[in-house]
Amino acid sequence: MVNYYNHQQIVAENLRAFMQKNGYSKLSLSKLSDVPRPAIDQLLLTGGENIDISIYNTYILQINRGFNFAENDLLKVTPKPNLLPPPPLAQTERSALAQELLDGLDHIMDIYTMYIS
Repeated sequence: MVNYYNHQQIVAENLRAFMQKNGYSKLSLSKLSDVPRPAIDQLLLTGGENIDISIYNTYILQINRGFNFAENDLLKVTPKPNLLPPPPLAQTERSALAQELLDGLDHIMDIYTMYIS
């Protein structure tokens, strides 16, 4: 069995790319893989030190099963095409207020989805 914990950065990048390519939100990924929504946040961090090694590996295995991934699919390093020039640095950083508002919106969406399902 692969120890995904030792490859957190690659796993997180591949999960983000998979979600973006297929239009999955954190909540939909959670529902389709039976991984708790808060754990998805931690899996997408590049250094998920807050998760125990065995729990981290269990969650990744659940995602693999949920989406029929091969054992090493989330470990493959895939080149990212640079189709657009990078934005100016001044526009890439969010203010603390903007980040707080976006986090609040994310929480509202989580609550909303509990009522419509």
